[in-house]
Amino acid sequence: MISLYGDLCEKLRKDPRLTKRGGARFDLSLLLFNARDSLRELWEAAESEVIEAKRTGHHPSERLEAAIENLRPLFGKRNE
Repeated sequence: MISLYGDLCEKLRKDPRLTKRGGARFDLSLLLFNARDSLRELWEAAESEVIEAKRTGHHPSERLEAAIENLRPLFGKRNE
């Protein structure tokens, strides 16, 4: 079974027009907007896991560490 996110991304891939009113682009933005607090919590938990692994001398998952770095501009501290 495909996730709601996956379904919307597939629809958006098939019809990526920026000018289309509503549709997958709108639905995806609404989905992510509504999940914003949970996404932030997930990022914070994942970042904590990476930091803790490094602190204890373990190697964090490369995939998890890469995802954290990709999302750092959105969820990490900004330089003022």
